[in-house]
Amino acid sequence: MHPHQGQADALLISLLVGGAAALLLSTILVANMLNGLFTQQIPGIGIKKAIGAQSGRIGRLYLAMTLFVAAAATLLALAPAILIGRAGADRLLGFLGIEPTSLAAPWWTYVVILAAGLGLPPLMALVPLVKASRITVRAAIDHHGLGATPSAATGVLARLSRIPRLDRGLLMALRNTIRRPARFLLSVGLLASAGTVFIAGMSLSAGTAAIDEERRERRTWDVEVQLARPAPVEEVTATVERVPGISRVEGFNVARAGVAGPGQIPLTRTYPDQGHGRVSVTTVPAGTTMLPPPKLLAGRWLNPEETGAIVLNQITRDNTVPGVQAGDTVQLFVGGTPTTWRVVGIAEELEGGGGGVYATAEGFAAAMGQPQQVSQLRIATDSHDESSRQAVAGAVAQTLTSAGLAVVSATSVSRSDAVSAGHLGPIIMILLAIAIAMGVVGGIGLASTMSTNILDRTREFGVMHAIGARPKAVRRIVVAEGVFLALASCLVAVIPALALTAILGAGLGNLFMAAPLPFRVSMPAVGIWIALVILGAILATDAAATRASRLTVREALTYV
Repeated sequence: MHPHQGQADALLISLLVGGAAALLLSTILVANMLNGLFTQQIPGIGIKKAIGAQSGRIGRLYLAMTLFVAAAATLLALAPAILIGRAGADRLLGFLGIEPTSLAAPWWTYVVILAAGLGLPPLMALVPLVKASRITVRAAIDHHGLGATPSAATGVLARLSRIPRLDRGLLMALRNTIRRPARFLLSVGLLASAGTVFIAGMSLSAGTAAIDEERRERRTWDVEVQLARPAPVEEVTATVERVPGISRVEGFNVARAGVAGPGQIPLTRTYPDQGHGRVSVTTVPAGTTMLPPPKLLAGRWLNPEETGAIVLNQITRDNTVPGVQAGDTVQLFVGGTPTTWRVVGIAEELEGGGGGVYATAEGFAAAMGQPQQVSQLRIATDSHDESSRQAVAGAVAQTLTSAGLAVVSATSVSRSDAVSAGHLGPIIMILLAIAIAMGVVGGIGLASTMSTNILDRTREFGVMHAIGARPKAVRRIVVAEGVFLALASCLVAVIPALALTAILGAGLGNLFMAAPLPFRVSMPAVGIWIALVILGAILATDAAATRASRLTVREALTYV
């Protein structure tokens, strides 16, 4: 299995879930738009029935129209979907270091796309279609758009309008917002879904940033040096300390190892890159300030100069000796030599750690029967800017090489951060892209809802104009309705956004890091989304507001 198979699966599943959500929301949007269309066509349906048209024939006519629109939309989307899908998959898999044998989608994918594209819109249109086609001639002639029975909330708002100094226009807008509960819930649900995904995606980004920030706070060194072979600690540190610009040097021995239970053979899942899945022992020198104890899930950290004791991180424990707890005994195999150790703690390391196994330098040297050696150096520089780090790294590498010590790498910790960061980046970008797409769908749905509402209330606006309402006041009421819908969607999205953030943080954190991500809620994301959704609501209702403000009394009276 490829070391990034899990990440690739997560990316592709995210895309599939996002596509399914977009398809579902788009289908609901189609149903909403068709409902508005059928509402507009009710007078025409009444006329058709008056001259002899049957309900079945009218229903088949509109069903054929819906199927034609669905077929055109599906065919138009098919070619861009193939091109964008192949380009996106190639880029994502390339980011993970995966070379796909083929980017062609299986045949059943096209069957599913055609079935969904051609089947869902007519299916969602059936309810409003049947309702509209069965309307009687008298009901069609008497159709004014408004419901006959006001809701309880409408009655409450009507009583509030009698309170002095309350803005009657805004109260009317609020009443009109909830007059049609089904449309209200549909529009709010579409926008709330988009807001939930957007805030969850940005909050995941904040959670990953919290990991990086915590790592930077715990790190007190500037340069890391990896030696080709272990060397005596005194020799290495004495050589490095001669380099100017260094304030402190600490040496660690990082040795490849295998972990197994008593009497068992170690099995390590190491991939061809010799990096993913590798287990190694990191020795902890006494008095170290450059290897702060990690968060412990169980047990304790190593005591200074303690022998026969190790700490495992949760990744190594789960991959090699699942079920082992603090106090259990395991075997370490270093260079083919088995040694017995007692596990005193289980650490949680979100960033992968230094190999998964920790022992004191004294304990490891005693177990291996050799003096203390180091293969990795951590160096604190006098100045902590990037140029000083790079200069010290180069000077240390040259000095060690001149002393006969082979150096594998000498790098600034800033470069290590750049290399290690970003595993969750593609998934977060996918979530944000899905949120934007859902937001666009929600905006279109809001525009459709407002257009239908204006059509339903044509006579109402005519009466308002007849008694002296100015176009500016009418426009303000309609725009306020859209803003109220947007604000309601923000309130509805609060709890789902928190839940989705927690679920994704736990799932993706366990997939990538074997531990949940820190729970963070991105307040900038909340502010950005509120601003975007309000602006989108204003833009989405602009056309409907303009039409309502320009409606004349004559046009309203001629509306059947």
